[in-house]
Amino acid sequence: MRYLDGEMTEAERTGFEKHLEDCDQCRRALEEMRALRCLTGSVAMKDPTDRFWEDYWKSVYRRIERKTAWIMIVIGAVMLLVYEMSRFVRFFGEITVEKTAAVILGVGFALLLVSVIRERAHQYKTDRYKDIQR
Repeated sequence: MRYLDGEMTEAERTGFEKHLEDCDQCRRALEEMRALRCLTGSVAMKDPTDRFWEDYWKSVYRRIERKTAWIMIVIGAVMLLVYEMSRFVRFFGEITVEKTAAVILGVGFALLLVSVIRERAHQYKTDRYKDIQR
């Protein structure tokens, strides 16, 4: 690249050109570098527009708001569940088959719900296509 960029001294350039006369591999590599330089030199980068930055920051805020909202919903649900469970235990009364079945059913649904939420959260974090807009 120093040769292509004209950064070699006269002596270095002369020595490099002499080497190129005898080395096919280096000549091919030099031609590939010239082609690559030509290709990359023709690429122009566009500066992001103001609209892009506005949409970007709205998206960031939206994601933060949604995560915060979900965290608050989960905390509230857990607090409510703990409160109701403590009330249920205090006023449970006599243990019957119906009450035992209801407790087992409730625990089963709660475990299933937690499992689905945990799986969805993991899936969302590892989804390679989550940022693709349809």
